[in-house]
Amino acid sequence: MKLFYRVGNIETNQGLWYDWEGRFTGLIHTRFDFCTNSNLPMPYDTKLVNWLSAVNELDNLWFWFSKEDVYELQKEGWYPYVYQAETWKMYDYDDQVSHPVIDQYTSKPILRIVINDSLEIGDIQTIKSTESGILTK
Repeated sequence: MKLFYRVGNIETNQGLWYDWEGRFTGLIHTRFDFCTNSNLPMPYDTKLVNWLSAVNELDNLWFWFSKEDVYELQKEGWYPYVYQAETWKMYDYDDQVSHPVIDQYTSKPILRIVINDSLEIGDIQTIKSTESGILTK
C-alpha cells in the first residue's frame, strides 16, 4: 500500500477534468477556471480509463492546485484527499507532464484535508468506508 493525494468531489470523488465513467466534464475549464492549472487540457486517453490522477506527496499537490484554489473549491464541495492505493503507475502526457495514476477501483480515500481561512491545513478528517464514494466493479 502507498499513499497518494488528489482533489476530488466530496460526494462522488470525481476529479475536475473527468467523471468516474471517464467522460470529460471540463469543470476545471468552466466552473472552476480560477484554478492555477485551469488551462491544462488533459485530453482523453484510453490508457487512463479507470485510473485517477494523483501525486505522491502533499507538497506536489500545491503545484496542481494552490491552497487558494483549494480554499475556493471547498466552498463547492471539492477537497484534497489522501488515498491508500494498492495499484498505481506513472503516466507521461506528451513527454511534458508525468504524474502517478491510481486504480480507481482498488484505491480508497482515507483522509480529507481541509484548508482554513489562513490558507493552512486546518483539519484532517477520517473518511468512513460508507462515505468513500468509491465505485465497485
